[in-house]
Amino acid sequence: MLTRGYLIGQIVDDLAGIAAQARQRGRLHLFDLHIHVEDFAKEVLNRVLGLHLTNLNAERSNNPGLDLGDPAGKWAFQVTADKTTAKVKATLEKMDALQRLKYPNVRILVIGEKQGSYEFTGEPFASAGFTADMVWDFNDVCGRLMSLPIDTLVDLQSYVSKETRRVRIELEIPDEDGRFPTGIDNLVEALPTPRLSDAAKFVAYYEAKDTPIEREQAEAVIAELSKRLAVLPRLTREVFKFLVERRDASKAGFHDDFRMSDPKLRRIYRGDDLDGDLALLSEARLIDLNDPDNHGEAYYWSTRFPGRTHGYHDLIVDYLTDLGIDLRKPFITLDFSDF
Repeated sequence: MLTRGYLIGQIVDDLAGIAAQARQRGRLHLFDLHIHVEDFAKEVLNRVLGLHLTNLNAERSNNPGLDLGDPAGKWAFQVTADKTTAKVKATLEKMDALQRLKYPNVRILVIGEKQGSYEFTGEPFASAGFTADMVWDFNDVCGRLMSLPIDTLVDLQSYVSKETRRVRIELEIPDEDGRFPTGIDNLVEALPTPRLSDAAKFVAYYEAKDTPIEREQAEAVIAELSKRLAVLPRLTREVFKFLVERRDASKAGFHDDFRMSDPKLRRIYRGDDLDGDLALLSEARLIDLNDPDNHGEAYYWSTRFPGRTHGYHDLIVDYLTDLGIDLRKPFITLDFSDF
């Protein structure tokens, strides 16, 4: 059972991580915030304060002075990474008479850490009745967590946990070349580099067994198999290797494709997106879904190796098995150098 202490601790830790990243941006005078950060602050404040804030910038780009507003609750916030007195002053000066009337409760929310102290004298602070305790950061927000109902804490912790990574990505600092730590280059699987062969070892092996095969044909089969596998994600290639390795034992003849019944596959494979992998393998012309052979039997998947009409699926797998070469090497890492 989740306790109040656990929930509050998780929320505080996540918000502290966001604040630390924003402080680093502030040291470099990077004060611009993506609208997603504003929306994150909106959702947190709504849950903590019981408000119905909306993003005013979504209604009017660069809404003067304020970012979030709840006309019914009469609350508004400027969300900023700039903690300076000058920023507070600029925000208040941009507010027009209508905004002052609509939002008597205005706060500045610093994404990061506010200053240790503020001295607000003269205008526009006096006419707005704005005091130092109206500048908040996440510490002020967290100070209000203890009084929240447990259901609200559960909802808030779930939301903050889900969105923290995205917010921190928006606060990342690019390097001198404009690359971000979590840029797409770090999120996309690298393209594999196949290692092919001229099939000389493969051909020599079967000649020694009095089962001659044509070298040019064997080389072409290996190249085509590598080509079809190379376009697939690694995990999908793993599924192909799994289908071959755990295939059903019974086959009617040498030229029959490897097969695995669909119910068996779904009971022994526990991956997250089997249907997606099967679709990709089908698109690459490496497997097919087949109707049952007889009434009452199951649908089954069959592999579609290049050169399968000449029995190359058997030739390749038997060769690998006899030489003790893991199927992972050619089918997943695309290293066909043993051929």
